[in-house]
Amino acid sequence: MPLLYLRFYLGSLSLLFAFYLLGHYLLGFPFPTPTTLLHLALGAGAGVGLGALYHRVWPLPPPGLGRVVRLFVLLPPAFMLGIGLLVLLQAQVALPYLVPLLAWLTPDYGKAPSSTP
Repeated sequence: MPLLYLRFYLGSLSLLFAFYLLGHYLLGFPFPTPTTLLHLALGAGAGVGLGALYHRVWPLPPPGLGRVVRLFVLLPPAFMLGIGLLVLLQAQVALPYLVPLLAWLTPDYGKAPSSTP
């Protein structure tokens, strides 16, 4: 199971890096510096870690109202963690949005709760 989280983290990170590079070449954004890429890696790692931890505490329920409630309980700490990283690192990236997004997407890679007959 840790390999699934690692694969998801690396895939997300490569997509974010590609987005920043394409933004530079196609839209004229500033070229991403190694510091910017490190900030992205830390934010993505925090989001995946928070999603994996949260999945252990409260596994992903079946589709319905339970998932909506779980999402609204997950978002405030994830946003605050992203804002804290933004202030701590003085980053110029979208960490307050990146951390909750990856925390929200991560549980799909966790172990599914077993159903009892």
